[in-house]
Amino acid sequence: MDGFFEEIGRGFFRGVGYILAEVFFRTICYWVGWPICKLVTLGKYPSASKVIYLDEHRSRADGAWCAVVGLLALIVLALYLLGQFSYKA
Repeated sequence: MDGFFEEIGRGFFRGVGYILAEVFFRTICYWVGWPICKLVTLGKYPSASKVIYLDEHRSRADGAWCAVVGLLALIVLALYLLGQFSYKA
């Protein structure tokens, strides 16, 4: 009986983790990366039709580049704030 509840708990926390990862990656990272992509590509990517991110008719790969760019920007910002880029002789 302990194994049953253990599996239910494991599945529950896996689901919560998946939802948090989706919210973080697909919304926060996307909206951090969106202006960076617009700036670097001089406004060509993502196109105006792809600005609305949660459209059911598009594939999930659309906008993934903006989310990856946003994730990298957040990682670089965190490393900078932690002092990893300061040089001390």
